[in-house]
Amino acid sequence: MSQFLDRAERALKDQSWDDYEEAWLDAIEGGSTKFPDYLTAARSAIEHGHDERAGQMMELIHQSGNADSLVPEKKLEFIEVLACTLPRSENIRELLLNTYKDHFGHIEGFETCVENSGLMKGTRPGEVIPLFKRMVHYQPGSFVKHRSGWGVGEVKSLDSKTEMAIVDFQKKEGHTMKLEALPQVCTPLDQDHFLVMAWKNPDELKRIAEAEPVELIKLALRTSSKPLPLPRIKDLIAGTVIPTSSWSKWWTKTRNALKKEPLVGQTGGKNNELYLLDTPDDLNTSMSRKFKGLNPSELLQSIRESLAELGPDQLSVLEDGFARLRRDVDRGDLPRSERVSALLLLREHSSNGQEEMAIGALAMKEKNVANLLNNISREEEIQETLDILLQLNPEEFATNNDQLFMDADDTLRELLIEKFRNENNLEVIQDIAVDTLRQPGKSPLLYLFLARRATSGNTADFPMLEGISTPDLFRQCLSLLDRLALELNNKDTGDLQRAVKRFRQHLTAKPFNMLNKTLDQCKINDAREIYNLIVSLRTISDANIEKLKAVILRKFPKVLAGTKQAQASSSVSDAIYSTTYGIERVSRELEELRNVKLPEIYKAVGDAAALGDLSENAEYTAAIEERENLNRRVLELQAELDRAQIIDPDKANTDQVSLGSRVTILSLANDSEVTYSILGPWDGGPEEGVISYLSPLGNALLTKKEGDQFDVELPTGTQAFKILRIEKGEIPAAS
Repeated sequence: MSQFLDRAERALKDQSWDDYEEAWLDAIEGGSTKFPDYLTAARSAIEHGHDERAGQMMELIHQSGNADSLVPEKKLEFIEVLACTLPRSENIRELLLNTYKDHFGHIEGFETCVENSGLMKGTRPGEVIPLFKRMVHYQPGSFVKHRSGWGVGEVKSLDSKTEMAIVDFQKKEGHTMKLEALPQVCTPLDQDHFLVMAWKNPDELKRIAEAEPVELIKLALRTSSKPLPLPRIKDLIAGTVIPTSSWSKWWTKTRNALKKEPLVGQTGGKNNELYLLDTPDDLNTSMSRKFKGLNPSELLQSIRESLAELGPDQLSVLEDGFARLRRDVDRGDLPRSERVSALLLLREHSSNGQEEMAIGALAMKEKNVANLLNNISREEEIQETLDILLQLNPEEFATNNDQLFMDADDTLRELLIEKFRNENNLEVIQDIAVDTLRQPGKSPLLYLFLARRATSGNTADFPMLEGISTPDLFRQCLSLLDRLALELNNKDTGDLQRAVKRFRQHLTAKPFNMLNKTLDQCKINDAREIYNLIVSLRTISDANIEKLKAVILRKFPKVLAGTKQAQASSSVSDAIYSTTYGIERVSRELEELRNVKLPEIYKAVGDAAALGDLSENAEYTAAIEERENLNRRVLELQAELDRAQIIDPDKANTDQVSLGSRVTILSLANDSEVTYSILGPWDGGPEEGVISYLSPLGNALLTKKEGDQFDVELPTGTQAFKILRIEKGEIPAAS
């Protein structure tokens, strides 16, 4: 019970009317009492026979205009209670009638309901108001909602003699119902209810959505007595009032406007819900309600938003929020990067003078301070934190320059470049860049950054990028992405996640700026190599590979023309059969090419390029040729593995020779026996007791039965054989 209700109840019980009036006046003057409390106090006075004591106070509220800000339903309720507390006031009864006209005047039998209920007669409005509302809610022209799923309906006619009503529902027109059943199965709706307007006046809702989007949200919220989650609001509006495809854009605009709407409250938090307030909250109450139930991260974000909305003279209402945020920081309830952000915010708006030292202490707990800085989301906060750390420990920063620059993500790296540029000390990071070009694996993110600088022609800070082949840089970046993504599958860390995300962002996601800029500097052979490398990648989705291929083909329509690989890939679709042993052998070879030999050759290309004058650089030419050979081999192996089908010797047929059979044959030329397993081309050779089903002898053996004799053309000439035994073969043992 509120303080006002407690005082009013005690004074009413004691019939201490001075105290009673003082309780009301203090509440009205204070402005923090909720309107439902006024209505509760007034109803209590009516119940105890002192209605006009409360009526004088209720009339004062009405005359002050404080009730004008109420939502329509609550304002009507206020006028009804006011009329009950001043039953002899003709002016108040007229006010009640006019209010009812606003709500129900469109109904055909409105005047009849007023007359028959005795609304304007007598001195007992508390008795006639319920009667009037029962009558008017079900007059022809009134609207109802069926509780069992027939939707909104309009009462078309009433027959008092037969006590029947006819209602046109959305899903059942012309439905006949008993009058006594109407209140039991139907809920009355006002003509301006969202559901009624969506049915009868959708154009008006569309106008409101365009001109007054917040009013549309308020109409939607009036459909429920409980807070509504955003998905439910979207279900009401999207597809009905605005196109579903336009929802995101419309909601973004409306969400910003809602922040200034005093009659719409939000529960906050991850599952934010919206609801209508009876009256505007005072600022302190609004902030308390906004912050209630938020987790520490949500509280930090909510305080940031509030700081942007409040004026300088209103910041005192955030003190409780600041106190909660500081407690969350002290308890370690936020991730380290968010604790830094919170400390920076508190330093500016509610400082205790210890925030900078606390930030330094957090940095000391990090094995690599770049991780802390990279995880801070706002550029200005990264800059502030960097300045604080430099001020606290300049010697350590100077010692760890190299590692910080190599581990930096985009925003931090740009800030560091600006710092070194301002200090005329770019040589430090230029040396790091040269080393990274030679050994991309030391800092993949820095290598990607340098490749982006090179493809965009922004080489002023890094002159060593001039003259380096941008297609080579792009291919190396693709290979790095493949390797990093595979590592991420085996070892999921924040650093790897960030690196893979950044590589995918720049290499394989729209609008493909880096690829387009690289292609602008390509010849067709370069484009072909990039195309082939993209096709061979294992960690990019098929959909993205197709998009990348389309970008290349738009710029180089003939990129596949005349290439053996293109012909092979288009003409060869037959499966290659092998045991798991053979597939694993080829997979290991492919892994070695990708993860060992290709990185080595890319390093060799970088080392050779760093020697300068590429036109007469034998080392560079040799490295490029070797790289092309390795890339071609990678493509071949990947294409073959993609076509591989497994041979299972346990399932081999012993009635006739099939894949996986072990066959003993007799050479009719020299009367010698030999036994072979019929397996795939990757499973071994004759010296290992294996012949491929693709070999002349292997192919000739297929489908033969025990006792069959056959001739086969071998490199040594035509020879005759006889099949002695057919057994199930075995998977070769690893050597």
